[in-house]
Amino acid sequence: MYSNFVPTNLHNQAEALISDLKLLSDKPTECPYCKNTKLYFVNASSGYCRCSVCKRGFNRSLNTPFYRLAPLELLPIIAERRLCGQGYATIRHELNTYTPWVIKRRVRVIEQYMQTHYPELYQWYQPFIEGTQQSIPDNVVQQIQQLKSWVTGILNATTATCPHCDSIHCQKMNDTRRAQFRCKSCWRYFSNLKGTGLEHLGYSENWLTMIDLLADGKNNHEIEQVLKISTGTVTKARRIWLDIMQRQNLLILKEWISSR
Repeated sequence: MYSNFVPTNLHNQAEALISDLKLLSDKPTECPYCKNTKLYFVNASSGYCRCSVCKRGFNRSLNTPFYRLAPLELLPIIAERRLCGQGYATIRHELNTYTPWVIKRRVRVIEQYMQTHYPELYQWYQPFIEGTQQSIPDNVVQQIQQLKSWVTGILNATTATCPHCDSIHCQKMNDTRRAQFRCKSCWRYFSNLKGTGLEHLGYSENWLTMIDLLADGKNNHEIEQVLKISTGTVTKARRIWLDIMQRQNLLILKEWISSR
């Protein structure tokens, strides 16, 4: 939801922008040519009508910057995605329609409308969408800390329950960062990472740094240079971390990183 990223004082403007775009799909109240109010739908999904008197066709986008940008019902969806920071390719993939260029054309018109009618919202939006915004929203920071605390707790755990015999008498092996344990009852070895998603990740010494880099919007190449690991490893790690965030119900953080 865009409300997770748009500052609270700009929520009203964001909602008004979305409302304006949704109205474009509504049935017009009168013919813009002859002012007749007897209209009938030609295409309900686009709000395209025809006047029963002059027989001319039109919809609410007539004489607006959004004219001929059908289907109009996608415009508020695209605007919401952009307020979340999503790129053209991501929006295209989620909507499963058009090409990134077509999405870009609609985004450009929405941005021009925003700049004209909601300048304060646009003033926040521009650095946000370009990635030059320096601060991370408080609700995202909170979920970053929550995720890092969860990871630290697992890595620093000194006790565990054996998954084989349910014994609580287990010993952590050495000072390993992989959190390996040995049960003193059945003498079997196990890791408390199993089932968390972390068992599929290597380089545990980099996990907390990786979370910070993802939240800062670093791309895979930049993360590769900082952590000195391969591109394939970074790509796999990004996918696993997003899955972990989904499991841990850290949806705001997941959406923030996915949109960077």
